[in-house]
Amino acid sequence: MYIRIQPNSETPIYTQLIYQIKRGIIKKELLPGEGLPSVRSLAGDIGINMHTVNKAYKLLVEEGVLAQQKKGFMVNPNLMIEMNQKYLHNYRERLEELLIDAKIFNLTEESISKMRNEIENTLKESDKS
Repeated sequence: MYIRIQPNSETPIYTQLIYQIKRGIIKKELLPGEGLPSVRSLAGDIGINMHTVNKAYKLLVEEGVLAQQKKGFMVNPNLMIEMNQKYLHNYRERLEELLIDAKIFNLTEESISKMRNEIENTLKESDKS
């Protein structure tokens, strides 16, 4: 899996890493039960601090996306079956925040729907590859 981090972005690096890992799962570059690189290895490969990788991995464990094992981290083998209730609550809060922003910036339902469809199409295209 290729991970692209933008060090000058306003988005924290650990958040970018979380997004990249989730995207890898959606694109089937990472499969349920598959191990991830060690914290030290990934940090070295992409040139970021080990604590940043560890934070991203731990947050993904809390969400139920990753599972921690003796030798490191892996994609939760039950990922498609389980959904952590805490994460479901967080998802609702994030969605509400996006909808509030959309209203503040006067985005129409049509423009929101168009963006959503574009993103879904991008994700569907990755399913085909």
